[in-house]
Amino acid sequence: MMHFKLLCQKILPLQVLLVLLAFSSCEATLAPAYDQAIVGKVTESSDLAMRFFAEVDGGTTNESFAMREPIYNTLIGAFESLKLQAKARPVPNNTALEKINELLKSKGSGAISGEYPSAFAFEQIALTFKKMKETDREQGIKPLALQAFKGQIEIFLDQAITYESFLKR
Repeated sequence: MMHFKLLCQKILPLQVLLVLLAFSSCEATLAPAYDQAIVGKVTESSDLAMRFFAEVDGGTTNESFAMREPIYNTLIGAFESLKLQAKARPVPNNTALEKINELLKSKGSGAISGEYPSAFAFEQIALTFKKMKETDREQGIKPLALQAFKGQIEIFLDQAITYESFLKR
């Protein structure tokens, strides 16, 4: 009888602890919270970018650059702003990033690298528009070069939109 009483005294606290752990809800944050403001601005900025590419579809000349400069400035500013907003959120752990990269790979897109996946993509978009602006100002842009700029921006937009959409889950 003594052994039974001693055994109950030792096992009961362990059982209570296990039951408490089982019924407590422990959540682990795998990624930053979904931010509708960022998604809305990405949608608006990508729409503006694609409309701009449609307007200059046949190429540009440096003589008419002054008409396009305000659009370049708007696009560069928008994507730099998105980069800052995305960087203000905590970095996801590797598990979330792995799932996002699997999704991107299934869509035929490259993997995201860097500490801030969408911030990295937004930064690359802004840098591409800066290079495009510089090229346009100096010599204009031939249709083939225009397609290269557009293709690069589409890749990074796809990565950013995929990441931001993943956060909504």
